[in-house]
Amino acid sequence: MRFFLILIFLSPFSVWAQSELVTGAATAAEVYEKVAEAAAFLSETGESGLSEFQKSNGRFVWKNTHVEVTRCIDNYCLPGPKSKDVGLNMSKLKCYKTGKFYILELCNEAMYNPKGAWIEYWHPKPGFDKPQRKVSFMMPVANTDYQVVSGIYDDSTTLVELNKMANR
Repeated sequence: MRFFLILIFLSPFSVWAQSELVTGAATAAEVYEKVAEAAAFLSETGESGLSEFQKSNGRFVWKNTHVEVTRCIDNYCLPGPKSKDVGLNMSKLKCYKTGKFYILELCNEAMYNPKGAWIEYWHPKPGFDKPQRKVSFMMPVANTDYQVVSGIYDDSTTLVELNKMANR
């Protein structure tokens, strides 16, 4: 009984320990670095490297975000560490502020820019009543049909600043 009470008492702390308050929020620079690392990794490992992106505590999961693998040509998001994204048809994802199909726009930008592309859009964020600004960076994976992408909530870094980071 005592163990059960301790477990009930500590459970909220384990959830809190994984929150943004404890782990910190990922930065745009970290997103850029992780996406570039992921593109190089997947280019080198090919299909056998896809399983790394499905691990909830894998190499491409950090702080409050992760890198996902996409196939823009198929409008498809491969299984990632968040099960709700499995098989996600990206062509239906719209910005909550502008109504634009932001992933299709990002895929188009990244397809023609081997150094990758940034995009901004508004998306629901837990704890907020209104959608918040989110920025995502996508980079094509050399010698494959894949792209890798990650994003963060960021209300201050401009697209000009983000694209400078990617040497665009």
